[in-house]
Amino acid sequence: MDSSHNELDLKAIVALLRRQMRLIVLTIAVFVGAALIYLFSVTPVFTASTLILVDPAQRNLLDPSEQLASPASAANARVDSEVEILRSDAVALGVLDDHGLVRDPEFGPQISLMDRVLRAIGFEIEAVASGEVLVQGVLQRFRNAVSVRRVGLTYIISVSVDSEDPDRAAGLANALAETYIAAQVDAKVAVSLRARDALLGQSDAARQALADSEDALDAFVDLNLAEIEAESGASEVAEMRRLIDQIDDQRLGVEAMTIAAQQALDERDWATLSSRLGDEALQELDRQRERLERRLSVAAVGSLEEIDLRRALAQVEADTINRADLAIAGLRSEIADLEATARDYRSQIPEVMLQGELSSAFLTTLYQLQQEASIARRQYQTLLSRLRDLETQANIQIADSRIVAPALPPSEPTFPNRRLILGVALVLAVGSGVGLAFLREYYVGGISSADQLRDVLHAKVATTIPRSAQEGTQLSLADSVVQSPLSHYAEAVRRLRAAVDQSFRARQRSMADAGLDDQGRVILVTSSIPYEGKTTTALALARTYAMAGGKVLLIDADLRKPTLHKQLGLMPEEGFSDYLNDPGSGELSKSLYVRDAMSGLSMVLGARHSETPTDQLLNSPTFDALVQRARGDFDTVILDTPPLIPVVDARYIAHHADAVLMMVRHSVVHQRDIRAAALQIQEAMRSDAAFFAVLNQEPERRRQYEYYGYYADPNAEKQ
Repeated sequence: MDSSHNELDLKAIVALLRRQMRLIVLTIAVFVGAALIYLFSVTPVFTASTLILVDPAQRNLLDPSEQLASPASAANARVDSEVEILRSDAVALGVLDDHGLVRDPEFGPQISLMDRVLRAIGFEIEAVASGEVLVQGVLQRFRNAVSVRRVGLTYIISVSVDSEDPDRAAGLANALAETYIAAQVDAKVAVSLRARDALLGQSDAARQALADSEDALDAFVDLNLAEIEAESGASEVAEMRRLIDQIDDQRLGVEAMTIAAQQALDERDWATLSSRLGDEALQELDRQRERLERRLSVAAVGSLEEIDLRRALAQVEADTINRADLAIAGLRSEIADLEATARDYRSQIPEVMLQGELSSAFLTTLYQLQQEASIARRQYQTLLSRLRDLETQANIQIADSRIVAPALPPSEPTFPNRRLILGVALVLAVGSGVGLAFLREYYVGGISSADQLRDVLHAKVATTIPRSAQEGTQLSLADSVVQSPLSHYAEAVRRLRAAVDQSFRARQRSMADAGLDDQGRVILVTSSIPYEGKTTTALALARTYAMAGGKVLLIDADLRKPTLHKQLGLMPEEGFSDYLNDPGSGELSKSLYVRDAMSGLSMVLGARHSETPTDQLLNSPTFDALVQRARGDFDTVILDTPPLIPVVDARYIAHHADAVLMMVRHSVVHQRDIRAAALQIQEAMRSDAAFFAVLNQEPERRRQYEYYGYYADPNAEKQ
């Protein structure tokens, strides 16, 4: 049972989708079309990525064997810190300045859409913002185009830049990485230079302390030299002092020569320079210069000779400068050698003195001064060595990060992702189309098929009546069942009668089994709103019953707006509402009780709108007695009642009906009204009465009626 039910549900769903296929296809076309328009209108964006490797280890380039190991947590923190530095405004501003992005059409200042619209229609827009605001806007746009992330738990950082130009995307990604690395090197150099500057003050103090300690030692020796020689009997100290004095005199002479030579060189006084240095090569170059100057003084201005002489003179002067620089450098080297020799002699004096037989107080003082000088010398040498190391490090610093995979121009845009967008659009389109199909089928819009009507009302659909046009001589479409009995319309009405008769046969069998007499049957015809064809269908159905040989009574119970007489071309003086208001002798007048000239069926007509509440008339004993009497006198009684949504009349007489036919006009009535009307009439019906829905004015479909045409045409032959 469950499998059969599921199969029926699946078939119903498939049928629903087929009925709403046009809506589904239209929805898919709209979604896919919108996606295509978007894809063709949006500017593609390319993404280029640069990979940077961060080395968390701290290395000393002056001592490669020295390496500071970092724990894993510190290394991870270092990489995360570098990611944040890459995201900083400082690095981005460096790229903005180097590449002039402030004037770039993609990242530079842009006029908003609103400003462009206002300018187009003639409004004046506000003045351009300040430079700082513009730079902040460019910075924000560039920051939005940059993505920096750490690749997993590795030491690799991915730097991606989005741009409308693939070459620019790659260039900016590489530029961002290079700016970051350059900033890292600059930071390390700055740290080294700051450390050097901090040590400079200490080194000056250490140098002064060294000079003071050596001066104190020399002064102590000079002051006590005679006493030292007398007590120790050693003449070596005096000899060393004499040699030191000679070296100092010689050093002072060389220094004076060096200063004079450097001054002559700076002033380009070649004669004084050669005489001061006493260098034969310089003297020869000076003689060459004098000869060239004499020849130049007599050479013609602008001649080749003049040009050659000036070139030769410039070469002589250049050679003179080079030779003088070498000579001055030699003098300075000689000064350094003399100072070193004097220091050696000075360092030997305390040692010689300590070897003599001196007093303990004197030795103690001498040793103290010697150690202070030695300590000051070691401190100064240490600071000087560290200063040289820092200066060297500042010049040879390298970054702890390096580019391991520079960005290349991408061949395909990363946005928009055409396949993804089209796929999502197609999925959304199909889902929306199916959803709209179910919404339209069950909640929105009119009824477009018998299957849909059955699914909406969960009731039997007796038939679908095709949309047909009246012929010129017809007063009503119901005339077709008599004048065109083989038409599609007449056949549809006969299918309606067959469906109702089938329900009545089941009722007859049950009453016969119960031993009850089967009186005439009452059929109520109604609709949810006006103009759904209930009166025309009631007349057509009554005529088919009459033409089949039955005794039929058709009552126009629509007291609010009776129209049956108009379809017969009659204008009775009295109507059914007049009878119900004043039944008189209990007999129907001949003006409202007539017989149909086409089929012979009996009819009770209306004439005009009722001036009293119609629900009281239809709920009166007079109406009940009339229906009961009609059951005994006629085989079939058909009641044409008002619509259910505007008025309540049909609900008061529904209990008389053995079968209720609710007309539903194709693609007109809202499903909400159809459900509400069906619920109202079903609540008022007897439980043993049959309820049928009828879809009226359905557009003819070729496939639906192609087989009927073969039987309707007696001349048709099988092909």
